[in-house]
Amino acid sequence: MAPIATTSDLQRFLISSQLLSPQQWSDSGADDALGMEDALKQLEADSLLTSFQTHRIRKGLTDGLVLGNYKLQYRNASGSFARVYRASTLNNSQVVALKLLRDRWAVDPEHVSGFHREARICRALKHPNIVPILDVGQQGNFHYFTMEFIEGGNLRDIMRIRKVLKPAEGARCLYEICAGLEYALTHSITHRDLKLTNVLMTSQGQARLVDFGLAGADSPSIVGTSDDVHRALEYASLERGTNAPDNDPRSDLFFAGAMMYELLSGQSPWPRTRDREERKQLSRYTNTPSLSSIRPDLPRSLTMICETLMRVSPSERYQSPSEVIADLQVALQGLDAWTAADEETPVVEAPASGPFRLLVVDSIRKRIQALKDYFSRHEFKTEFVTSPQVAMERLKGNRPPDGILILADNCTDQTIEGFPQMQAYGRSRKVPCLAVFPEELRARVDSAIRSTKYGATEFQPATLRTIRTHFESIGR
Repeated sequence: MAPIATTSDLQRFLISSQLLSPQQWSDSGADDALGMEDALKQLEADSLLTSFQTHRIRKGLTDGLVLGNYKLQYRNASGSFARVYRASTLNNSQVVALKLLRDRWAVDPEHVSGFHREARICRALKHPNIVPILDVGQQGNFHYFTMEFIEGGNLRDIMRIRKVLKPAEGARCLYEICAGLEYALTHSITHRDLKLTNVLMTSQGQARLVDFGLAGADSPSIVGTSDDVHRALEYASLERGTNAPDNDPRSDLFFAGAMMYELLSGQSPWPRTRDREERKQLSRYTNTPSLSSIRPDLPRSLTMICETLMRVSPSERYQSPSEVIADLQVALQGLDAWTAADEETPVVEAPASGPFRLLVVDSIRKRIQALKDYFSRHEFKTEFVTSPQVAMERLKGNRPPDGILILADNCTDQTIEGFPQMQAYGRSRKVPCLAVFPEELRARVDSAIRSTKYGATEFQPATLRTIRTHFESIGR
């Protein structure tokens, strides 16, 4: 638009953009006699404009001050990918947080696609420990979405003031973080960027996860972009160094443990650096003094949880957020910090009625027919796919099966590689998964997979009765 040079120009801009109503302008007393600069000072003194708005107007940067139904008030945070503003609605002055894609990425189709993908997948998340997405919009080259505005600060800001949290506070914070992760996982979403700045604390002291910008980062529209690599570097380094599958939910647990370490010790588990080569080294994340050595006065229950979360081998960590939640509950009870209100359990979709729906991974026709006949006699409904990857997608879908059986003799490599991730999703969605391997692979399997209730391993010869009993013993 044309530069704002006079008070009349200012009046027209403010009213036409809806930064001010005609009545507000009239009440302000600003007029041509003041001059534009004095008018801006008067409007700011009357709290009709913010210092951020008047600064942008003086610089001629008026585009984007109003986006859709929102006017920007202040800039709250800035990253290499996007900026976050405090904004308010034009119609009822509701305060929101508005996340705006930075100009240099707004002309890059990959980044635009990734940005809108973040908003789309996160808009489905409705949980007390996740900041909700309210609206998604685009205005020219401005791409944005709005979120609930959290009055408190992020954990990094709080730690700069507090230095260290009390044991019960740190345990409570991790409990709420893991509750958010558990819920997101039921929607097949992982966070992929867990750090102190991505946990906001409400004025009531409740932790809320924000910025699932790399959630489920397996979309071709986002993988490989420079910013994706920059933000996912710690995750990628950990997963490559430990041969973990991409987008492994257990990676979120490792970095949740790193946050717990800092909350309870007052220091980061590893030196902070901007050097990309240092951040790529697995040794950076493995040569960490144990929390118990830094804070020997902490309850053993808490140091054990933290140290289990931060075990380098994914199979030795907790396998799902729900496992961490269970141990944190016990720890909070031991600290007399567990209340009746905490008895509410995480939301889990109710199972459908009818026969037990068993998804089987197998490609041997004669065996498939035998399995169909056997499980049908025992009131199971069977469906067959030929690869563990397809079964994993079904597990992550809107209506997962009641159980998954993988006969891995024809897909051993794929099963060994992907089963740990299936275990985590199975535990979160309460879907028992069982992989049956050839006996001669026992040593290899045992070194790569830790058998769990919802992600068990068996070895041939395993009878159909044994397999059926396994699923029946867990139920839905």
